[in-house]
Amino acid sequence: MKFLKINLIPTALAILLSTAPLAVADTTTVLTFNQEFINWVDPHVATFAFPEGGPLYSQITLRMEIGCPGSPGDCDPWDRLGQLHVRVPTSDSTYQRYEIARFITPYDITGGGGPGTCSWEFDVTDYQTLLHDSVTLSVYITTWIGGNRGWLITAVFEMIEGAPDPEPYLVTNLWDVGYLVYGDPDNPPESHIEPVAMVADESTEMIRVRVTCTGHGQGNTHNAAEFSQKWHCVWIGAADFQHDLWRDDCEHNTCSPQGGTWRYDRAGWCPGDKVEPWDNSYLDFSPGETIDFYYEIEPYENFCRPTNPECVSGVTCTDCNYNSTGHTEPNYCLMVQAIFYRTPLSSNPRERAGVPAEIELLQNYPNPFNPQTTIRFTLPSPGITRLAVYNTSGQQVARLVQDYLSAGPYEVTFDGSHLTSGVYFYTLDFRGTNTTRKLLLLK
Repeated sequence: MKFLKINLIPTALAILLSTAPLAVADTTTVLTFNQEFINWVDPHVATFAFPEGGPLYSQITLRMEIGCPGSPGDCDPWDRLGQLHVRVPTSDSTYQRYEIARFITPYDITGGGGPGTCSWEFDVTDYQTLLHDSVTLSVYITTWIGGNRGWLITAVFEMIEGAPDPEPYLVTNLWDVGYLVYGDPDNPPESHIEPVAMVADESTEMIRVRVTCTGHGQGNTHNAAEFSQKWHCVWIGAADFQHDLWRDDCEHNTCSPQGGTWRYDRAGWCPGDKVEPWDNSYLDFSPGETIDFYYEIEPYENFCRPTNPECVSGVTCTDCNYNSTGHTEPNYCLMVQAIFYRTPLSSNPRERAGVPAEIELLQNYPNPFNPQTTIRFTLPSPGITRLAVYNTSGQQVARLVQDYLSAGPYEVTFDGSHLTSGVYFYTLDFRGTNTTRKLLLLK
């Protein structure tokens, strides 16, 4: 099932709605790692005092900066995987880790007019159940540079008090595989990411599956997995969500200029940039229902692996053996989390100036259309929203929106190229209220 892109209408009104505060809110700033020097692969772990549990936060922003030690030191000149985890104790000697941010260090940023430092912002509002009282954080970079070279990491949390709507009340790890081998028939990915089943409790309104994944390794068949575009799919119940794990905008990275190949497109990441998670919202369930989760990756075999008896160096590939330079094993660093949401007890629909008190579903334009048309609607408050197209028999032919949306105006493009000419209906379902309009496809 293909979900179409939703665009917030770029008007002055829409900008005002998204930027104007509703009321003055208390903001708490928590400085954690401060110029933390990292130059070896071991995690740096520390415990910090966060606000006491109780208040909810409408927004929590993590601001991270990466810099270089001063002379005679310098940055590690290579692109390295970096992660920030929250560690939650499960006993006196064990813990459960939750990844809340991932980044890739830049190539050389101190020479050739480089910026010297780079910074990123992460929305970590969904992790607020983990960010209260005493919080243990772990920052980790896969660097083995040693000596006086490495990275300086600063991490600051900005927490704005207020009721999030919906309220993220539970985060659970579905799969956490730091090194998922790809392309080896004797060690297939599915053997490490078996299906998971969970029960949605009575208060659950929405489940969001968050996938953070980056591809690594090169010199293999298809140059996987760093430089190979492959599809990934997550199944939630009977719904499947698929996307290509690929970043094609590395040359526009604001952390630039860098040395090396920072402009090259890669599998889910760019040197010197944060890694954007892939979120998938699921609403088609009943309270108390058991929901199955499954992860799938495009089938692939790496013929340039040492265990392939038919691999011939210089023929099948440059080198059949893995080394530390141009030929490294294809793998993914995969974290998949399920975030459960409910309506906060203090929640009530908030009216905003210029936003109608009720939902507005406008007539599609153009109408009649062939093969595309635009559907516009406005929401009076945040809430679970569904927009679907049906034929005259009542069968759903397209699902355009299924998510929790903020208040404001939206527009969605509907493509009917796969349908026959005729009358169709589009229905907007918002907080249990349905509005329907007719559209006409003429080919």
